[in-house]
Amino acid sequence: MNIDANKLLTCITLVFLPLMLVTQKGYSQSDRSGVTGIILNEDGEPVNGASVVVYEDDSETEMVTGRSSDANGEFDMEVEPGSYFLKISFVSFEPYQAALDIASGEVTDLGEITIAFSTSQLEEISVDAERSRMEMNFDSRVFHVEEDITSMGGSALDVIDNVPSLSTDFEGNISLRGNQGVTVLINGRPSSLVRNGTDALSSIPANMIKEVEIITNPSARYAAEGSGGIINIELRDGATLGLNGTVSANTGYPHDHEISGNFNYNVNNINWFLNGNMEYDSQPRSGQIFQRSESSNPPIYEQFSSSDDSELEGRLRFGADIFLPTDQLLTATAHLNIEDGEGISDVQYIDYTMDRDVIREINREDIEDQSENNYDFRLEYEKRFDEEGDHRLTADADIEFGTEHESSFLNQTQEQGDAVLPNQRTDNKERFNDYRLQVDYERPVLDGGRFEAGYRSTIDLFSNEFTVEEQEGETWETLPAYNDNFTFNESIHAGYAIFSGQADPFTYQLGLRLEQTNIYTELDLSGETSDQTYLNLFPSVFLTYRIGEGSSLQTSYSRRLSRPRHWWLLPFSGYSDSRNISIGNPALEPEFSNSFESGYLRHWESGSVLSSAYYRHRTGVVEHITSQDENVNGDPITTRFPINLATEEAWGVEFTADQELFENLQLSGSLNLYQSKSEGTHEGEELSSESESFQSRMRIRWRFLENWNFQSSLRYRGPRSTTQGRRSASSYVSMGLAKEMFDEAVTVSLNVRDLFNSRQRDMIIDEPGFYSERTYSWSSRSVRLNVRYRFSRN
Repeated sequence: MNIDANKLLTCITLVFLPLMLVTQKGYSQSDRSGVTGIILNEDGEPVNGASVVVYEDDSETEMVTGRSSDANGEFDMEVEPGSYFLKISFVSFEPYQAALDIASGEVTDLGEITIAFSTSQLEEISVDAERSRMEMNFDSRVFHVEEDITSMGGSALDVIDNVPSLSTDFEGNISLRGNQGVTVLINGRPSSLVRNGTDALSSIPANMIKEVEIITNPSARYAAEGSGGIINIELRDGATLGLNGTVSANTGYPHDHEISGNFNYNVNNINWFLNGNMEYDSQPRSGQIFQRSESSNPPIYEQFSSSDDSELEGRLRFGADIFLPTDQLLTATAHLNIEDGEGISDVQYIDYTMDRDVIREINREDIEDQSENNYDFRLEYEKRFDEEGDHRLTADADIEFGTEHESSFLNQTQEQGDAVLPNQRTDNKERFNDYRLQVDYERPVLDGGRFEAGYRSTIDLFSNEFTVEEQEGETWETLPAYNDNFTFNESIHAGYAIFSGQADPFTYQLGLRLEQTNIYTELDLSGETSDQTYLNLFPSVFLTYRIGEGSSLQTSYSRRLSRPRHWWLLPFSGYSDSRNISIGNPALEPEFSNSFESGYLRHWESGSVLSSAYYRHRTGVVEHITSQDENVNGDPITTRFPINLATEEAWGVEFTADQELFENLQLSGSLNLYQSKSEGTHEGEELSSESESFQSRMRIRWRFLENWNFQSSLRYRGPRSTTQGRRSASSYVSMGLAKEMFDEAVTVSLNVRDLFNSRQRDMIIDEPGFYSERTYSWSSRSVRLNVRYRFSRN
């Protein structure tokens, strides 16, 4: 692997230099004023997480500063010289109060402070602290997935497949309510892990994911990218007291073996965190194509393909949350991802006459080697100006870079005749550098109002070198049609402002975002370039009416766009299947969308329901067109490529519900009914479609006996028309069983994904003189055994 050592060292230094400076034991003591102490309970044990607040006086109206005690019960705060009022509070304990005098240049040591158990506590009450799996709000829905046993041992892709409203396909696309214009964030920010599509999400272990948030109609606070909405994957940071963590291991079939860990250690106002995993897996896939064309020779052919890709991957994320004086937090994080893989794919072509007589049979074997390394270094800063955190400033800077290298050797044989087919080989090298700076400020204003504003700047640099060669005797000759070097440079600069307020029983939010975009692409060998610059405004409006306790209505509007992804711009791609090629289009322009949504939200003690109606109008909609041609050998080639084809109108209704049917038996589900109409023209041909479809999911969770947990889920996606044909329905079932042991410190689970091995996609293209029917299975039934151990030492 080629790693730029100087760049790597520079990034590590920039990220962790502030950490090294502030972690030197203590701050400068020579001119420091403040207060320290140790909080104990009546048994002489330290109290973790007690709230220590310094006020101007005993009215407790003007807070000066505050801090929580650490794992040893200790607290240490800087306070300007003067007279104050100190208050210590903690759940189930009587508050401690005292006058406080701070002298200039001195640290007042209060010594050991004993707080007493509260005498007003009720009789012991058993409380089930388990969080509901689903939290629903109008602007977002949060799905807590830490205890999702059907995903244990899997990846982020497995988790996403279990979330209502979302679906993935074999081409690496995520759809939200049937729209593929979705932006995926990691911890609320863009990440190199999702720059090349959803396949990269397989590198994130499911047990490192805390929750998945879906934002169907984002406000101006978020980047305008993603006409379909936003998916935010929140990774676990763990607790912030003492030493705690999780260790897990799993094995499965097909090959899926992994060991991972997540650790946190809080000491001296610093929370250190470390998580990582090592994984080996294989991914068997298969497909079949039948194609008939009146204009090609041969007029009919069948194709059978199978592949098995295996990879060894290591992932490490480490850093620290540094609690600075006066309610400031600095977080430094480094993320490393290294991968090596290999794959073997076999493709068989059988050519027929129109009478179905066999003309010839060609076998094509592709042996591929692949390596990848990604690095991400990030600094985040937060300053809170009040105890509740309603008035705060946040900023973060991020640097990501990495490389990927794929090489293939292709061996071809022909069963009939004496023809000798030449061997081929490909080489693909990618390199990227991403830079991002973001600043956000928010504060309460007027009576119950709120103001937010921010700035964001991103620069993405990407290059790709692709070569295809064919063997002629002892030499290799390039195939010019498939060779070039591609450069992609994108810069986006944005600012936004939001004001929200209330006029009972209404609350409202008004937002406006301005984004400047420049995208430059270049093909080095052909000299072809593209330079796009556009400046756009993106308003958002939210209005909520609260009907009563637990019920409310909301309506919202937002304008967004979907910029062409860089892999949609690449004019070349893999060559393992020489008759079916997917390429990009450097001339792609962005999609724009206007979205309207209204809904009713109802909460009650044992469940909740959200019903929504939505309408979306998109222009410049990107669709993949299929065309037919012949290569230099006269073989038919089917090429798929994206264009800005259509204008689309889509509308639908969605229901999401979560209900506890009986004690320890929960049922959740969703149903999305939608209709869309697309109209467009390509090369003088009108391409339009009207589609009605629906998606549904259902999950049941049952806790029984002592610490047993059973889960089962069903997913169904209805058939859908496309501009050139139709896609069939698909469905699959998953289930899992888990047992908690040793005071719930250990969880052992067994799960089966795609129980009936039915997860596949059928697609038909039916046009005058051309017919193609494709069946593709991008995974197979899998079984996983997972063991997870949780520990905590304070």
